[in-house]
Amino acid sequence: MPRFVVTGGLGVGKTSVITRLGQSVKTVPEPARELIAEHRSATGEKTLDDAPEVFVNRLIARSVEKYRSVSDGQVAVFDRGLPDCVAYAAVNGIDTRPAMEVSAANPYESPVFVAPPWRDIYINDDMRKATFAQAEAFYSEVIAAYDRLGYELIELPKVSVEDRVALISSHLP
Repeated sequence: MPRFVVTGGLGVGKTSVITRLGQSVKTVPEPARELIAEHRSATGEKTLDDAPEVFVNRLIARSVEKYRSVSDGQVAVFDRGLPDCVAYAAVNGIDTRPAMEVSAANPYESPVFVAPPWRDIYINDDMRKATFAQAEAFYSEVIAAYDRLGYELIELPKVSVEDRVALISSHLP
């Protein structure tokens, strides 16, 4: 089950790349946005900022579900992986050990593709309220998590979606 990850900062074009990759390989959407949308639908509240530990625990559980949803022999590219849960925990001041343990037990393929902070394309939307500085801090935690787990990281250049997709595709089986 070759599982690859596109990760990185917030608002750096990952979802656009994943959407385009989905035309040729199985892709798995980002679980954080799903959880926020479900929370909004159920409660009417826009964010889970009041309960970061609850959010991180749900994020870990949803990320494991998504990890296990990929069939044997199927190549899949994930919009964020389990190590991203470590970053979410870290930036919220929550114990990162549970997320790190789950991440270590459910590995992805190397390389991991990392989209760096990119001020020129960074925008907020109804789910992303972080400042660019907060996005950079999150990026640092993401890199640290994947690095601690021993992944080879390939930084995606700040180029078109098509060029990023071509780079990623060249590393897929």
